[in-house]
Order: sequence, then structure tokens, then C-alpha cells
Amino acid sequence: MTEIIIPIKELSSAKQRLNPVLNADERADLVLAMLQDLLSAVTEAGRGRVLVVASDDAVFDLARQFDVRPIREREVRGYNAAVSLGFGNAGDGNVAVLPGDLPLATADRIRCLCAPAASDSRCIRLAASHDQMGTNGLFLASAGLIRPGFGLNSLARYQRAARTIGVEPFLVDAPGLALDIDTPRDLRALSQCAYRGETSRFLDRIGDRLRQPSLCRGAA
Repeated sequence: MTEIIIPIKELSSAKQRLNPVLNADERADLVLAMLQDLLSAVTEAGRGRVLVVASDDAVFDLARQFDVRPIREREVRGYNAAVSLGFGNAGDGNVAVLPGDLPLATADRIRCLCAPAASDSRCIRLAASHDQMGTNGLFLASAGLIRPGFGLNSLARYQRAARTIGVEPFLVDAPGLALDIDTPRDLRALSQCAYRGETSRFLDRIGDRLRQPSLCRGAA
């Protein structure tokens, strides 16, 4: 089985690039809505134990509804530090990382990313973001294979790290994992997708704002 780590940033500082569209309380609500959708998909996938790494009680209150293991950050030191904390609380076998802002994630694609592999196989799988630069899913046959390196241009960085240790990473075809939500443009793209979940219900409440083109311009 695969232990799946989901790091969640502090709600008070989450999704700052959505400031043109959402206030602080709304950004926190969005993060929780996306987490609920992701946890529903992960639970349906049934690949193994889920660890949510966070520092907010509201995140843990939601996570406990899905019978996951909460890992509290005593000191918030960034996303990769949170992933490392998750690795440290996982076992010696298969481990995966999923960002919390993947509302279109489906159980079948999560199963593909997190399919069990022999812990000595040095298997590495990656799911790319929609711009083919970021990493929206990481699977390692064992946590010690490569160090966490999420962030700008992380997909290429993970590919280089894998090849440095003699492993050719497998790119998972996972459209549902591609759209992470960081900008107003991402939100508007999500609002045009035909799906229903907690995040879509949140978008219904702010739909008028997403239809204002001036709020949804800018770099992704």
C-alpha cells in the first residue's frame, strides 16, 4: 500500500494570488473545499493511509471526517519542509505526495499514480501541472529516493534528480491532477469544467466575480 501525504499551507496565508477575487475568509473556505474534494477522491481510490500535514485546526477537523492521520507542523517552514515531515511520519515503503488544491482529482488517476511498487524498485512517478512545469503528484517507491523539491519548475527538477540516481521517472497521464488553483485564471478555468463537488459549490457562490474579465487577467 502507498502512504499518501497531503500538505496544506497555513489558511491565513493561503492562495495570496487570489486576492483580486477572494478575501481572506473566502480563500480559507476555498482551501477547505478543495481539500474535501481531494480527500473524497483519495478515500475512494483506497491506495493506503493518508497523512495530512498542516498547522490549522480547521484542516484537521475536516481531515478527521475521512479517517486520515493528522500531522501537525509545530514550526511552519515551507511546503518542502512539510513534505519532509510527512515522509518522516510515513513507513519505509511506498509514499506519494498530492497537493491539496486539486479539485478535479479522480480516484482512478490517483490509483494510477499511487499503484504499489516494490520498495527496492526505485520507481518514481510524476504527474505534471497543466503548464508542464509544476508537479501535481509524486510517487516514490521509498521516501529516501529523492528529496522534496516542489516549487517553480519542479517537474524538470524531479526528472533531473531521478536521472541522477539512474531512474527514468514515469509521467502519469492524469488530466484531473493537472489543474491546481493558484490564480483567478485558474478559478475561472475550473468554473467552466463539468463536475460537481464542494469546490464547485463554493464557485457557485462567487460566480459573478469570476465572470468579470478584468479580475481574471494576468499571468498564471
